[in-house]
Amino acid sequence: MAIPEFPQFAPLVLEHKTEVDRAFAEMEPTISEFTFTNLFMWQHYYNISVSRMHGCILFLAEPPGKKPFFYPPWGQGDTGRAARDCLQFLADKGEAGHIERVPQDYIERYAHSLRGLEITPDPDNDDYVYSSQDLIFLEGRRLHAKRNAIRKVHKVGDNEYRAIDEGLIGPCLELQELWCRQQHRELYLSLAEETMAVKTIFDNYQALGVKGGAILINGRVEAFSIGERLNSDTLVIHVEKANLAIPGLYAVINQQFAEHEARDHKYVNREQDLGDKGLRMAKRSYYPSAMVRKFKVAR
Repeated sequence: MAIPEFPQFAPLVLEHKTEVDRAFAEMEPTISEFTFTNLFMWQHYYNISVSRMHGCILFLAEPPGKKPFFYPPWGQGDTGRAARDCLQFLADKGEAGHIERVPQDYIERYAHSLRGLEITPDPDNDDYVYSSQDLIFLEGRRLHAKRNAIRKVHKVGDNEYRAIDEGLIGPCLELQELWCRQQHRELYLSLAEETMAVKTIFDNYQALGVKGGAILINGRVEAFSIGERLNSDTLVIHVEKANLAIPGLYAVINQQFAEHEARDHKYVNREQDLGDKGLRMAKRSYYPSAMVRKFKVAR
């Protein structure tokens, strides 16, 4: 299905995958949001629609009850002009909108075109990027606790890493539901949205072409992770879940997924912390090699 020309927009659907993938392959992104899978799995929440303008693909997000925003216009066309026209489009609708999740390299590349616009940091959405070798081998004193946690899990029962196939999708979804029940009740709404995103991936698992791996203990799925190629040297992790009743299991799925799926990639992007203190502490405990800084751009 072809993406329409601006000012027409169409809801993002699976049939747009080939065209979106081609745009990301031609000009490789660094932000975790820019794979088709990430955009598609959160379509139900962000209500994303697509259009074309000045040789670029536009991604418009209109989450219910929140202000609409554009992701960075993407492509080899006149990107700076497209960014300004996106902001004008929102202004014409009476919206004081932004372009969000704009990476620092994008700001630098189009500095001339973005001159005069308001650019503000968005640290809660900065991506954590790690050396794949660091995640695989966990060498050094500072990662000793991770190695120790993994050893403890191995004592729980027979551990096995398996690539996710059709036969493991059901057990993975059961673990997702268990994980939700283990969380605090006040998080129910956001957990429901996340579960829908995970279900969207599994419902379209083959078509999306993602990589998935699970940890089975005594034959039962107790952790899983899903990721895919972000760019030529980086794998991005979209989902990672583990049974919270088994301490250290997150360290196991993190290490095993990197060992089995990230060996051909120099880096692993483990997405943002969304301002959550616990998530931030967990991500920092692996000592990222770099951060992908993101910004908001407004008139």
